[in-house]
Amino acid sequence: MMLPEHKELMNHYQKERNRKTKPELAEEEVNIISQQLSDSILSNSQITVELFRAFGQNAFKTGTVTKFDTQLRQIKLDYDDEYEWIKFDEILGVS
Repeated sequence: MMLPEHKELMNHYQKERNRKTKPELAEEEVNIISQQLSDSILSNSQITVELFRAFGQNAFKTGTVTKFDTQLRQIKLDYDDEYEWIKFDEILGVS
């Protein structure tokens, strides 16, 4: 028999064990990603952005970059009549 507090603590511990660490991008990779994001804004072309997720699979979002907020370090990605603000630190790659 297990107390609910112990079960909750064990579940939390198990979840934390499965947490992935975000890989560090080299300066050259960051520059390439920035250039691809800028190209998407200038040419109004679609790109696919790979986003880091600490739990589970990385996410992929496809759309057009419409804004680049350098102060908050995020981009606005428009897709299917919707948009999403994506933090630059979450981006692992662009294609």
